[in-house]
Amino acid sequence: MKMSELDEQLAEYIAEWRKQRQKEEDELNKLKDKQAKRKILRAEEEKKLSEQKRSEEERKMREESDRKAREQEEKRKRLEEVEKKRQAMMKPSDGVKKFGAKGGDKLSNIQAAKSELGKTKEQLAEEKVIAMSIRVQPLNLDGLQPSQLRSKADAMWILVVKLETEKYDMEERMKRQDYDLKELRERQKQQLRQKALKKGLDVEALTGKHPPKIQ
Repeated sequence: MKMSELDEQLAEYIAEWRKQRQKEEDELNKLKDKQAKRKILRAEEEKKLSEQKRSEEERKMREESDRKAREQEEKRKRLEEVEKKRQAMMKPSDGVKKFGAKGGDKLSNIQAAKSELGKTKEQLAEEKVIAMSIRVQPLNLDGLQPSQLRSKADAMWILVVKLETEKYDMEERMKRQDYDLKELRERQKQQLRQKALKKGLDVEALTGKHPPKIQ
């Protein structure tokens, strides 16, 4: 084989090799482009999912915040209603003197006492918290002048005196309620004893927890 033929054949091999190499590089570049596009698409999808998740979390937080705000508002309204009722109880009715006074409204005392007895400890505690939150307001002393602070102190002193007076009145009312309940129970016992005597039963037969036995 002549040298020229060898050179020509070698040139063909080189050309074929370059062609194959270029083909492989083109395929590799296409693969890299696809991978890059998939990476971009995946990043966009992850970003979208992240935004959706954040939006969902924010929505849940808003709903939770709104729910708590509604519950707090409903609770505040209940407390205000309780406080109004308490204030109404503190006021003497027409022609009736302060709590515990002679000739007081016994029926009102008994009804109020029964109402209190029907409440659970949790209800009483909640009413106390609500009443305190309504009655004990923030001082808001920031930026006040000395004269304004003195006025605030005078108002607080008047409030303290008012609350102490109401406390005393309430304690007296509770004592009166307790006395009226005991008096009512004693009257009921006396009536039951009289009824037992009329029926020929033992005097205490109708005052016990269980009905009398049939003879």
